[in-house]
Amino acid sequence: MPIDQVQSLASSSEEPRKLNLSYDIDARTEINVRGVIALRWVAVSGQLLTILAVQGLLGVSLPLRPLLMVLGLTSVLNVGLMIAHRIIPARFPGFSSTYWQQVLGLTMAFDLAALTALLYLTGGISNPFTSFFFVNIVLAAILLPQGWVWFLTLLGIGCVALLNSWYRPLAELDPAQAMRGALPLGMTISRLGSFVAYAACSSIIVLFITRIRGQIQRLEDHIRELAQENARNERLDSLGTLAAGAAHELATPLSTIAVIMKEVELELMNRTVSDQTVADIALIRTELDRCRDILDRMSSDAGLVIGESISTITLGELIRECIEGVDTRAAVKLAYDPAIESLILRAPIEGLAQAVRALVKNAIDAAGHPQKVTLYAATAGFNVTMKIEDQGAGIAPETLRRIGEPFFTTKEPGKGMGLGVYLARNVVERLGGTLEYSSKPGRGTVVSISIPREVSQDRSFSIDPLGNTTGLF
Repeated sequence: MPIDQVQSLASSSEEPRKLNLSYDIDARTEINVRGVIALRWVAVSGQLLTILAVQGLLGVSLPLRPLLMVLGLTSVLNVGLMIAHRIIPARFPGFSSTYWQQVLGLTMAFDLAALTALLYLTGGISNPFTSFFFVNIVLAAILLPQGWVWFLTLLGIGCVALLNSWYRPLAELDPAQAMRGALPLGMTISRLGSFVAYAACSSIIVLFITRIRGQIQRLEDHIRELAQENARNERLDSLGTLAAGAAHELATPLSTIAVIMKEVELELMNRTVSDQTVADIALIRTELDRCRDILDRMSSDAGLVIGESISTITLGELIRECIEGVDTRAAVKLAYDPAIESLILRAPIEGLAQAVRALVKNAIDAAGHPQKVTLYAATAGFNVTMKIEDQGAGIAPETLRRIGEPFFTTKEPGKGMGLGVYLARNVVERLGGTLEYSSKPGRGTVVSISIPREVSQDRSFSIDPLGNTTGLF
């Protein structure tokens, strides 16, 4: 498989595999339910404070008992909604977002009825707090399907029509008997109520909408990250398949050529040939070895550990595994507390060690000598952190931003394919960890890795379509 086809695939803008959008729907419903519960507590608290202020501060006689009964019933139902919100998802996983929409619709219908009862007891349509009907309708339009919105709109219209002709009068709201002088700026109770109602309605609408919008924005950002991760994983699967396929297809003809060249070399050893012929044969053998190295590197970069299970290892064993096979001219400096060497980890060891090893090799290449590379290790809560620090020339900011892109490399042609960091990052992130680069030109580079001490068994690893044991994906 030509390498330009691999590059084309990696850089293509194909749509990722379709995500399971049930997460999106369920999460939005979760936000809506929590928002309604919180807003109802705000409404009950505000209504209670308003009743007490009107009765206590303004001296308006109100039917406290029935008013408090309405608020009490609303509170009890909201507690029931909170309990259902916590219990139902765990015990009834089939209770979908559609059912929750029905629950929210019935809840908001009850709220319209409760508001109508409160207004009936406090002057009916002449009460300035009738504007709260608009709050309920606006929230319904944001949270519920079109059918529920129209139902609640018609219900609200019916409630307002009812309050026009059926209510308990409140003398203080009668313009002919309006009290003046006791309130600032010559206000009547009706005008003061209108001002307070406007301020409360606008504040509640703005508070609720901004809160919901912020939560939905965070949800959409998370969905976008999942889509990008899905696209990266899909490309990685394809890269592993292509690399394994290329290695499989090219291994046989290259082996055949190597065997034939060996026989030719042995045949010519018994004959007199020119120095140029000997040099040509040596060059062919060298180029064959180079092709074999490229195939081995492709397979290594693709990660030859797909299907690896979670196993147990100590931190010291993992570190030694990570530096095994690196440049042996001088040891990479290890820096960690010996007390944590026996710390037990559970992870796919080969894949993780291979990812870290690739980063160590990159650091050696950047530093120019293993002695200038230090591997730090420590524990942080339930995580293990590693830092690979080199004393090389560092990385320019514009280059640092591209670190981890597939087939992006700063090495000379033939010395790297630009897959090491990309695949290492995918390995670490698949394990629930993080990988970050920091660098200052002229002062070296630090690679920071953080992984959980115990990787969950449900993190899936699969076999590539060719059936090869390749990759951690």
